[in-house]
Amino acid sequence: MDFTAFNKYMVCDDDIEVNKADDIVLGYEFKCKYPTYRGAYICNVLSMRVFIDDVEIPQENLRFGVNNKFFLMSEIKDMYKEYWFTGSKAIMRVVDENGIAPGKHKVKMLMSHKIPYTGYFGSYLVVDSDCEKTLSVKE
Repeated sequence: MDFTAFNKYMVCDDDIEVNKADDIVLGYEFKCKYPTYRGAYICNVLSMRVFIDDVEIPQENLRFGVNNKFFLMSEIKDMYKEYWFTGSKAIMRVVDENGIAPGKHKVKMLMSHKIPYTGYFGSYLVVDSDCEKTLSVKE
């Protein structure tokens, strides 16, 4: 089975959206999907890294949203009750009071994740997925 076949869908084609409270910029976000043909509990995600225009976003500035809940990256390993369904768009939120400039931006996401149904005898297949797309900022 080629588990990398779904990598190209990991970063969704939806526009980047700027987050604001009143008129105060809090950051921005883009949508992503779990890169396999099956969903998984979020605790199977071992790491997620985000690059915007080739600059890595620090982990402490990322929030991962699925099932209408947001998590710090450090909480992901403990999310054994939260399921990321195949085809469901999760939200990767970047906390940045400077926001993001209008126009197009290169968005790259790297994910290392266990394939949960391969965990026979205590050993899981771990897959490294990557996806890069150019997205526009929603106006």
